[in-house]
Amino acid sequence: MEDRFLEFVKFDLQIIALSVFALLYALKVYQLMKLPWPREMGPRRGSEELGVVYSFAWLFFPWSMSSTTQHLGRWVEFALYHLGAGAAILGTFTIPFWPAIMTRPVSLTMAALVIGGFIVGAIKLARRIIAPELRVVSTPDDYFSLAAVEVFFFFTAMALITEARGWMIAYFLITAAFLFYVPFSKISHYVYWFFARVFFGLRYGRRGIIAGKRA
Repeated sequence: MEDRFLEFVKFDLQIIALSVFALLYALKVYQLMKLPWPREMGPRRGSEELGVVYSFAWLFFPWSMSSTTQHLGRWVEFALYHLGAGAAILGTFTIPFWPAIMTRPVSLTMAALVIGGFIVGAIKLARRIIAPELRVVSTPDDYFSLAAVEVFFFFTAMALITEARGWMIAYFLITAAFLFYVPFSKISHYVYWFFARVFFGLRYGRRGIIAGKRA
């Protein structure tokens, strides 16, 4: 019975939660795609396609943006936080569906990334509580989302480090809860990020402001 419950949370519950998650995001993307895209009326001076490539590539080249060169520490926090999130999410697929890859070195490496994300998350949460300029624009969802991700990181790290049944059950229960919650929270901002990057690249690539000018 105990093993059956672990199998349920690792497979059946995850598939149900992922299905609901995918359905809600498909609806969200559909709604975004129906919105009108402003068109550029001026002459084409650059490459829209290269503009989109540059728009996404800038994320990996912090020295290309003045905002990150002036606040490089924040970019490092961003990188560590999202690497941790990526490792935590990856584990929800590799542990149940590709267990052969989860050797001890791989598990510990992923755990280290998650712990890095946890530390950065604690800094972000403390900053939002302490800094008056952040506190005044923060909503209950901001605090709850940050705290929820911290809980997710904690259980992920413990599951990866110990590989114990109890931590694994807790990890996959938290994962399922997250999949149900995220589409209704501010964590879903990453969907809008992709649209924003494409729109930015198309507009400024066409103008020749990024990706170079046409001869």
